[in-house]
Amino acid sequence: MNQLKKHVPVGRIACAFALIATGMLTAAESAASKELDAALASADFAAYSVNIAAMLGKKVPADAAQIEEAGMKKLLADPAIMAALTQWQFVGKVGAAELGAFANAAPDNKKFLTWLLHNFEAMDACLLASTPTGLRAREENNWKVPADALVIWKKIYDAEPDSQQGIYLKLAIATAIAPPGRVNIGAGGATTAADPLVRFKYFKTAHQKKELAASFDKLDVWDLTKVVSSGASDDDLTWGREMVSTFRPDLRATEMMVDLTSSVWRRASPVPYSNMKTVLQGGGKCGPRSSFAVFINHAFGIPAIGVAQPAHACVAWRGVDGVWKVGYGKGWAASRLDGLTGPEFVEGSLARSRVAQFSQVEHLRWLANVLPSHAQTEAVLAICQKIAQETSLTTVDLNASLKPEEADAEPGVEAAKAGAAVVKKDSSTNAQTGPIKLVKGAIHVDAASYVKQEGETLWGGPSIIVQDCATGGKQIHFPMALRYSWTEYTIDAPAAGKYQITMKAAAINDGQYIEVGSDAFNAVRLVKIPMKHGLWVTTEPVEIKLVQGVQNIRISAPSQRGVTVHSFDIKPVSN
Repeated sequence: MNQLKKHVPVGRIACAFALIATGMLTAAESAASKELDAALASADFAAYSVNIAAMLGKKVPADAAQIEEAGMKKLLADPAIMAALTQWQFVGKVGAAELGAFANAAPDNKKFLTWLLHNFEAMDACLLASTPTGLRAREENNWKVPADALVIWKKIYDAEPDSQQGIYLKLAIATAIAPPGRVNIGAGGATTAADPLVRFKYFKTAHQKKELAASFDKLDVWDLTKVVSSGASDDDLTWGREMVSTFRPDLRATEMMVDLTSSVWRRASPVPYSNMKTVLQGGGKCGPRSSFAVFINHAFGIPAIGVAQPAHACVAWRGVDGVWKVGYGKGWAASRLDGLTGPEFVEGSLARSRVAQFSQVEHLRWLANVLPSHAQTEAVLAICQKIAQETSLTTVDLNASLKPEEADAEPGVEAAKAGAAVVKKDSSTNAQTGPIKLVKGAIHVDAASYVKQEGETLWGGPSIIVQDCATGGKQIHFPMALRYSWTEYTIDAPAAGKYQITMKAAAINDGQYIEVGSDAFNAVRLVKIPMKHGLWVTTEPVEIKLVQGVQNIRISAPSQRGVTVHSFDIKPVSN
């Protein structure tokens, strides 16, 4: 459901409300409007609900044999019918008594309910998002909209005028029905039950700053519940985006931030978990990796859910194509998530992706529950089933998984050797057109301006990744576990002697370093990267010797956990 106006009948509901506002209603519709006003004034919604049901029941043929698909679709095309049906379902799913209690709980609650019960788009979006994903639960029809959601929704409504329409209306509804902390964060510290209004503002601000994935704008309310409900802290979510933008900005283009899960070292972590930074720093087995995978998607506003598999935990997330994926374990057939088996979840999520059809089927299901006779109900439900089966679902391989090999133990040296391809040579030149000279006391080298590069590839990946830097220009990334990969630069030293090299680099694990080699000295120098959790850091100076004139400097990060380099500076040591 990429838009709140999901299909033609619901889109026409706005017209119905416009008629209410201008007085251009039939006598029956005008009476219904007065009944709603009376119910709001008295905070008694039971009788109003009964009257709506009676009215709707009269619109359906009493003889079940005369109930046909065309007639039911015609009913849903009537904005007044749709308005009444949506109100009836909303009152029923919240509960007439619960609505009344909410209306009487605070002086201005009735004002909010007046807006809501006349806003058919908002009610409809809330109901469809609250509708269970599993077919069995939809058919059993025992689900509810918790009354507490109204308390949260009103708080957001009062504080944030933007929450009354568009993407922020969807975000407000999602936050109300799936408040933060509902999804346990697992590893990384205690689950954060953040204030829902704070969480709403957090994602609204991140969206306005264009920090979230581009697909965020296409999410429906149900999708958004799989984001805002995260138990991660806002600080962790902010760090996650900054870390990816620094360490692996290439992952943003394809919205594959989940790939960073591979960087969570599969081991018993030597670092106590206190937040998601420490999960990435120390590593962890399947549980922490699953927690991190869910979290890093949430940080960018991408829906994600933890997945349970036999003796394993992994992740499912909504791909940029709108189809849910599972990764880092076995496929959907072995999965359980969101209270469903993997195949049940796939079936339900794909049904939701057929926006108009899903909406039409569920509205007919609501109508079926209004009807007074069992025969009528069964006739309408049969039409629901027929419509649901009219469009074939996207084919999904239930046994496929992203990186299933990473469900196993951390690959050792032999596994790494087996995955390494033949050494690959690349003599292509990037930005450097001549030897880099001393300017203002330093030889400044952009890491992506290498004149030569060489290295192996591992598991089909590149030996060097050239990335667009978030602040402009380029940077390079040495992938993890490569034993052999380097870049080379040509510099022009003004004099022979001692120099100091410092680097602007980023790493996510402890003990990471960069090797620096030169024609002028035999042994390589190690430049250690201080722990900054994937953000830029300037390394401590390391002394090297250069000869006078043009020479080559080579850098590499052999057998590391992944190192990103922006640039480095070489300065003469003062005598």
